[in-house]
Amino acid sequence: MAERYQILAGGRWLSTPDESEVLNPFDGSAAGVTYLAGPAELESALAAAAGSFAGLKAMSSYERAAVLRRVVEGIGERAEELARTICVESGKPIREARGEVCRAQNTFEIAAEEAKRLGGEVMPLDIMPGNDGRFAIIRRFPVGVVLGITPFNFPLNLVAHKVAPAMACGNPIIIKPAQATPITALKLAQIIDAAGWPSGALSVVPCTNENAQALFLDERVKKLSFTGSAKVGWMLKAMA
Repeated sequence: MAERYQILAGGRWLSTPDESEVLNPFDGSAAGVTYLAGPAELESALAAAAGSFAGLKAMSSYERAAVLRRVVEGIGERAEELARTICVESGKPIREARGEVCRAQNTFEIAAEEAKRLGGEVMPLDIMPGNDGRFAIIRRFPVGVVLGITPFNFPLNLVAHKVAPAMACGNPIIIKPAQATPITALKLAQIIDAAGWPSGALSVVPCTNENAQALFLDERVKKLSFTGSAKVGWMLKAMA
């Protein structure tokens, strides 16, 4: 019997009435069963992400870096499990799957380092008369809720490419993984949850493309990060 994986929406691990079977593209066998988020679950994810933003902004750089380093450790502890999950749900050879796990670890490690370097800069303003002795201080601030839409071909590292920088900057993020490969993203969410990232600041919500429109059209989403086909990318850009 195929293993079942709950989705993470609004700080809660849950099942929905809409089951989604994940198949191994190599031989058509069942890789697992997860659930599709509907309008209620997507609204819960949006509300929790928006509600967590103030707390994330208040987190210190060292706190964000510490969580990210615990994610690196968590990936390492489950490295072979993650590699085999990638292999089964995407059909990727195990050697390449193990390489992807290492890449994901590196992505979170870099994010942990960058969390401490998101300072800003000092810009001289005395480049024209009348501004003698003046300078500008430039600071960077988190933008708000991020929506990440990820493809099937790198189900771990391309999720990491969106989640790790968002965490480093103090932004809540909602991930819509590819419907063909959601299990790896959900396992990564388990690791991030266990690492102590604030509840509601990360949701992983497999869903239909039709329901996903409610996410990227919602005004609470301040940043869209999409990896996929050019056709879909240009369509999303036009809608956003």
